[in-house]
Amino acid sequence: MTARAVAEDADAEAGAKDAIRKAATDFVATDYATAVARLAQAARACDPKHCTKGTRAFVLRDLGTMQLRMGDAEAAATSFVEALSLEPELVLSSKYDAPDLREAWEKAREASKSSPPPEEEVVEPPKAGDFTHTPPPEQKASTPVPVHFDYPGEAAPSRVVVKYRGAGMKEWASVDLSRTDGGWEGLIPCGDVAIGTMRYWVQGFDAGGYPIVSTGDSRHFYTVPIVDELSGNAPHLPGQPPPRSCTGGEGTAPAGEGGGAPRLWVGIALSVELMTMPEVNDACKLTSSGVPANASNLYCTTPGGQDFPTRAVPAGYAVNDALVAGQAGHVGGGLQGGDVRILLSADYAIRPNVLVGGRFGYVMNTYPGDAASKDGRAAGFRVHLEARGTYLFGDGAPLAHLGVTPMALAGVGLAEFDGHSGTQVTLGNVKGSETMNAWNTDGPGFLFVGGGVRYLFSPRFAFTGALRLNLAFGNNVLPTCGPEISVAYGF
Repeated sequence: MTARAVAEDADAEAGAKDAIRKAATDFVATDYATAVARLAQAARACDPKHCTKGTRAFVLRDLGTMQLRMGDAEAAATSFVEALSLEPELVLSSKYDAPDLREAWEKAREASKSSPPPEEEVVEPPKAGDFTHTPPPEQKASTPVPVHFDYPGEAAPSRVVVKYRGAGMKEWASVDLSRTDGGWEGLIPCGDVAIGTMRYWVQGFDAGGYPIVSTGDSRHFYTVPIVDELSGNAPHLPGQPPPRSCTGGEGTAPAGEGGGAPRLWVGIALSVELMTMPEVNDACKLTSSGVPANASNLYCTTPGGQDFPTRAVPAGYAVNDALVAGQAGHVGGGLQGGDVRILLSADYAIRPNVLVGGRFGYVMNTYPGDAASKDGRAAGFRVHLEARGTYLFGDGAPLAHLGVTPMALAGVGLAEFDGHSGTQVTLGNVKGSETMNAWNTDGPGFLFVGGGVRYLFSPRFAFTGALRLNLAFGNNVLPTCGPEISVAYGF
């Protein structure tokens, strides 16, 4: 070994050990994303030419620990298996010991014994098939591998997937490809692109899900060397820029469609609304037919939630007649708090930057009376139903982008929208005044638009924060606005 090589080995070993120490500090601070980025970079630098097996195993073991704490059990299992394949007697670090970690570690230990590493297989290149393809000459680690397949046949398949297996992977994974003029293309996710060899082949299915065309199979596949640094230009899809690396928490995440992200996302959301109350005098006064006399159609209730005045006959007439003109509820207008909504969410990625889905949930802080709904001026139910579309901004596959991604959203649904303000009323036969609530309510239909950001913490865990502008209709038209936050898990 040359003096330069010895120096490089020493630097890589020292860098790996330093990453392990710093990751322990990140763990205490619960900054698992930084720990994963730090250890993943150390794992790439600490290849077999520059680090001992023991050091590489320590890095991969701790990387798997941080991946598990981020909720990415699949990535953690891969790291654990690879670590144990290097050092079969390796044990967990006592600093991170926990029951779920030990369980995942022992499962990985069993998996590491069950099959030899994929690199030991003897394979052949793909034979001529239904697709034509030229693999990239190489790709950088932790960067999506772009693949484009031309399809010269006449009866095109309904769905095409590329099946791939990266270095250290025991099983084949798959990614759906997008149709283009004359072919199909997509990205093999960056989380599975590790130093070594990427293997892949392609298969097409008819509308019934039956495989009808292919090039290659599990014993005959294309290969791409995965390296630490590229020797030439970065590979890319036709007419597109090279995909970004996901090193350091940015780039494209591993797993399903659209550059690697899961296609189905389910979660829970919370929204809080604000609305502007109109300025109204005598808000609680009724007409002779028993509907609000005010032009804004505000409805009053008692602090206990009963309609005021009561619609019961003849008691309601007596109370309404006893209201003192000019003192039957003044609403000064201005911004007021509205409804609070807790919603279950489900969204499906139809494109790498487009999701469609819906929300179903419960509405709180709503108008508690019955009169408005009987008059057709309120939805009268507390269920929220919503269909929506979400657009993610960015090049390539923004759905799979770890970190912050801007987004826009729009939709339609059925729900009640309300806001209220306290007001004082005076009855001619009662000394003093009483406090009532004046409600502005509308529904059941609504439209909305909004914008915000989506933050992908890990390949399968996302947070979104947005500002919504809602327009309820059915009575008159009632605009509201407010923040919405949600968390979702991808499948």
